[in-house]
Amino acid sequence: MKSLYSYLIIIFFQIFMITPTIYPTTFIYANNPYIQYFGRWDMSDSLHPQHSWPGIFILAKFSGRSIGVRINDNINYYNVYIDGKLYEIFHGNIDGEADYLLADNLEDKIHSLRFSQRNISFGKIYSFEGLLLDNGAKLFPLPSKPKLRIEFIGDSFTAAEGNEATKLEMAWEDKFVVTNIDEGFAPIIARHYKADYNTTCRSGIGMVCDWQGNFDFAMPNFFDRTLMERNEPKWNFSKWIPNLVVICLGLNDLSGLKGKDSTVSEKNSEIFKKGYMDFLSTVRKVYPGVKILCVAAYPEWIQKNVKQIVDIEKLNGHEDVFYSHFDFFAGGYVANGHPTEATHRKMAAQIIKSIDSFNLIRKN
Repeated sequence: MKSLYSYLIIIFFQIFMITPTIYPTTFIYANNPYIQYFGRWDMSDSLHPQHSWPGIFILAKFSGRSIGVRINDNINYYNVYIDGKLYEIFHGNIDGEADYLLADNLEDKIHSLRFSQRNISFGKIYSFEGLLLDNGAKLFPLPSKPKLRIEFIGDSFTAAEGNEATKLEMAWEDKFVVTNIDEGFAPIIARHYKADYNTTCRSGIGMVCDWQGNFDFAMPNFFDRTLMERNEPKWNFSKWIPNLVVICLGLNDLSGLKGKDSTVSEKNSEIFKKGYMDFLSTVRKVYPGVKILCVAAYPEWIQKNVKQIVDIEKLNGHEDVFYSHFDFFAGGYVANGHPTEATHRKMAAQIIKSIDSFNLIRKN
C-alpha cells in the first residue's frame, strides 16, 4: 500500500498538471437533456448553470476515449469519477471560462462521468458551460434519478471541511484541497440508502448566529437561496421535495452565544431553542409532511437543548420530528477541530442507526 505521503504527491501531480484541452472536440452544451444536475443550481441561464453551495455534482454517460469540461472556476476542487472510480482530483487554473481535459486515453467504449465539487468556498459564483468529447462522440441517456431524497442542513461538519487533512491546525484556503464532501457523513448516509441528496450547508453558520456571534449568518437567512452567496434568485422548493430532512446545527451557535465565562446563558439558550423551532416551522411549510431528524453534535449543551426542542415539539403535537446525536471520537479531528474521514464514517453509522430505529426511510 502506498504511503500517505506518496498518495498526496500523486494527487498534487494530477491537480497541477491539468492543462486546457487542445484535442479536437465535440462540444456538448450544458442544457443537454442527458446531463443530470444534483444539488442547488441556478438554471435560469440553461447554457451557463451557476452554483455556490457545496456538494453539487453532475452525471453523464459518454462515448469515446476522452472527456473535458468547460467551466468558470479556478477556486474549487472536484472529484472526477470515470466508470464509478476516482480518476483524478481536478482544479482549474485559468481565470474565467476555460476548457479543461479531465480524462484521456480511455478505452473506446461508453463511460460514465461524475464531476463533483469537493470543498466549500465563499464569495464567488461558479458556472458550468458544458462537456467536451471526442469528434463524433456523444452522450447517452442516464437512469432516472433516485426517488428517495434526503436534504442535509448544516455547517462545516456537514460540508466535511478538512476531512482529508493530516494537520491539526490549518488556514482556511489550505483546507480546500483536503476537503472531500463525498466522504462526509451526509453523502455516506445517502449512498447507504441509495438516495438523491442536497447538502445545504455553510462553514461557520449556526441556527441563530455564526461562530463569532453574528446573527446575520444564520441558516434561516440562507435556506431559501438558490445560490449560497446571493439573496436572489430564491430556491423553488416545490421542484425538489425530500423524504427526510437531517438538520445538524448548533456547534457555531455554541461558540457564538457563549459569554465571557465560556458558558451559554439561559437567555441565549432560549434564543437558540426558539430560533430552532421557528426553523422547523419553515421546513414544514416548504416541505409539507416531511420527516425531520434533528442531529446534535457531541457537546453537552447542544445535545441537551436539541433534545429539549424535539420533546417540546412532540408535546405540541408534532410527530414528524426526531432526535439523534453523534459522539466525540478521541483522536478523530483535524484542521481546526473537524472530523476525519474515519470519524465521518462513525458519525454516519450512528445517524443511520437512528434513521432505522425510527423507521424514517422505507427500505427498498
